Formats: sequence, C-alpha cells, structure tokens
Amino acid sequence: MKTVADTDLQRLEDLIINGQKAIETRFTAIENNIVEIKADIKEIKQDVKSLEIGQAKLTERVEGMDNRLKIVEGSQKNQIWALITILGGSLITASVGLLIAILRFVLFK
Repeated sequence: MKTVADTDLQRLEDLIINGQKAIETRFTAIENNIVEIKADIKEIKQDVKSLEIGQAKLTERVEGMDNRLKIVEGSQKNQIWALITILGGSLITASVGLLIAILRFVLFK
C-alpha cells in the first residue's frame, strides 16, 4: 500500500514533469518565433535591396533627364540668340533700305 509520502512524491514528480513539458512547449514556441523572425528579416533585407536597386535606377533616369533638359535649354538659348541675330539683321537691313529710299527721294527729287 502506498504511503502519504509516496503519493506526495508522485504528485511532485508529476508537477515537475508537467512543468518541464510546459517549459519545453514554450521553448519550442520561442524557437519557432525566432525562425519566423529570421525569415521576416531575410525578406525585409531582400525588399530593402530591391528598393535600393529601384532608387539607383530612378536616380540614373533623373540624371539622364537632367542632362537632356540642359541640352534642350542650351539649344533653346542658341535658337533665341539666332532669332535675335536674324531679327536684328533684318531691322538693320530694313533701316538701311528705308534710309536709302529716303535719301534717294530727297536727293533725286
């Protein structure tokens, strides 16, 4: 027949075993969470790398657009100066022609 001490010892043993099982279950859950966190970190690193690549491509495109804009601006400046030169030349030619016409009219009248 079991004594009270044997029953108490059995209860203590059961408590210890159940406590160990609970601790093992918690450690397993923690280990699973760590694995999930590591996978998430790896995915985040890949996303960051993709974003960095995308940013580099955008930067390259913006720089290309900036260079093309500078070329267009330079071309427009050249076109404006050419137009000013042509208009200035035309005004001078027209003025000289008008002056000659006035002089002919006045002198040879």
